[in-house]
Amino acid sequence: MGCGMIENMKEIKTNAMRRLDQAHIKYETLYYDIEDEKFSATAISDELGVDYASSFKTLALKHGHDLYLLVISANRSLDLKKSAKAVGVKDLEMIRVKDLLKEVGFERGNVSPLGVIKKHQVYFDKECLRHDKIIISGAKKGISLRVDRGELLEFLKAKVGDLVND
Repeated sequence: MGCGMIENMKEIKTNAMRRLDQAHIKYETLYYDIEDEKFSATAISDELGVDYASSFKTLALKHGHDLYLLVISANRSLDLKKSAKAVGVKDLEMIRVKDLLKEVGFERGNVSPLGVIKKHQVYFDKECLRHDKIIISGAKKGISLRVDRGELLEFLKAKVGDLVND
């Protein structure tokens, strides 16, 4: 992206930001610049200088025709069996990267529990309860949002469960 691109990003207002603004939820916008081949949730955390445990990635999964957004710490791996149990279904499958845009409306790196227009049930891993403020995707590569965890969970009507490998 380069320094100029980050400066240009500061002019952008994403759907995730608009939703927080409409709900009168305060947030801090954090900007990062990571090449596509190095892009990952942990790389974003490293670039921002934040703890992996308070930085969250959003994963899109489905059961039949039902879509779910599961939000877990940057350095953790999803446990599909635990996640299915938390969601209350027999099994879940990850939406393939090539199908994200069609199924969720975002490409890899842009999926945010706030940015998705369609209503999907959102689940956060229980790790989020250890943090007053958490960092999530701003619904655009290069933008993350630091937001109050309690306000976010309430606004999204999100559920909390055990979603990751031990």
